[in-house]
Amino acid sequence: MSTYSYRLTFTGPVHFGASGIGMENSHVTLTSDALTSALINALCVLGKADETVEILRGDNPGFILSSLFLYQRGGDGAVQYALPRPLCKPPVDNETMQTLGKEIKKIQYLCPEDTHAWLGEARLSLDDISQIKTRSESLIKTAYEEELRPRVALDRQSSNSSFWRCGVIHFKKGAGLFGLVHIRDNAWKSVLESAFRMLGDLGLGGERTYGFGTFEFSGFETPPASWFKKERNQKRYMLLSSYYPNSKEKPHIRDIFAAWNFFENRGYIVSGRNTTTFKRKRLRMFSEGSVVHQPVRGMLVDVTPDDAQALGLFHRVYRSGLAFLFPWEDA
Repeated sequence: MSTYSYRLTFTGPVHFGASGIGMENSHVTLTSDALTSALINALCVLGKADETVEILRGDNPGFILSSLFLYQRGGDGAVQYALPRPLCKPPVDNETMQTLGKEIKKIQYLCPEDTHAWLGEARLSLDDISQIKTRSESLIKTAYEEELRPRVALDRQSSNSSFWRCGVIHFKKGAGLFGLVHIRDNAWKSVLESAFRMLGDLGLGGERTYGFGTFEFSGFETPPASWFKKERNQKRYMLLSSYYPNSKEKPHIRDIFAAWNFFENRGYIVSGRNTTTFKRKRLRMFSEGSVVHQPVRGMLVDVTPDDAQALGLFHRVYRSGLAFLFPWEDA
């Protein structure tokens, strides 16, 4: 299995729907299940959606996507990558935890090298944690800006107007989102590259009618060697994707997880280039940053509405709960 990284440079604003009042809230990053669904819709335009779903439903998925996270190019030209902070405690003694416990909880992002240290077993000193916190604070200081964009809707019959706002994210020059992908069969590499370029034209996220979410795709690159698994007997892994346990993993969830968080996955169904008014089934999924004691696989989950055919929907609808773990083996 080969692992690649890639960067998305957005050519305009984005809106990644978040819970809240109307459309005022927007996430800055994008979950792997939303990205996988968007990519399958792009592959539908290319005539490969059914084949893609089948290969993702198998015991050995052809590819697995991580969620999208922030990157920013520094003044020296070097690219800084920000991963979510693991939800477990770092390997520190009780005295360090008492001294910096509140500061540790404020950390949002880590560079991949610091994530290794956080998940490892080597004891971190007070100075180590202070340096990690300093590097974390400088990661994405000026990566993006948020805006509440005013909108007006008119009633078709009465012409009465209603005022509302839409949350918008603007990525600054040199910043955007990056992701990772495991590819088991290299025949899929060129297919996925074509799908990402197609998706760049179609747009990612909401409000695509207004030109939101379009991006330029960097192409697949080999991640730095420092991102790969270092410890011979790794005891903790962090999820870089949404995760839904398969039937074999469900009975052991309590033993598998060291730290976790959930989110409710819900929304409307998009089929190819067509957005519908049909809602898919709700799921509760483990979120990025959750930590497991051993590798997990996850599954593609069927979220097709029970009355799909009566609604005029003649294909199954899936959501990706396939696990992408950090760190991973250098294959």
